[in-house]
Amino acid sequence: MRHRRKKTQHKHGLAAVEMALLLPIFIMLLVGIMDAARLFWTESVVRDAAFEGARVAILNEATQTQIEETILKELKIGGINQTSDISIGIREPEQPVDVTVAVPFEFLILGSVVPSLDGSQNISATAVMTHER
Repeated sequence: MRHRRKKTQHKHGLAAVEMALLLPIFIMLLVGIMDAARLFWTESVVRDAAFEGARVAILNEATQTQIEETILKELKIGGINQTSDISIGIREPEQPVDVTVAVPFEFLILGSVVPSLDGSQNISATAVMTHER
């Protein structure tokens, strides 16, 4: 009887050791997935803001300020409150207008694990539409 009891206790200890070894790896994997999801989400919001800015920029009556306000509103709706760099191309009738939006992005955890991802990187998107007459 005693022999069987020792094997059971040994297995419980083994499970604790396995958990201690694998849990940090699984947590890092989970946090890495969350950081990557934040990156894709930020790219999507910036792309949508550039598209909305271009949509307003092709209208004749829209001013530079209205275009920038539209872009900033779209970024805020998407949850991005950082300072953004907005570039609006020349607006001439029947010519393409390009709107570029860039925001800084920092990985929360992956930056400290992967040195090449450390620091702030710009996420930018450009939308091009043809200006109305």
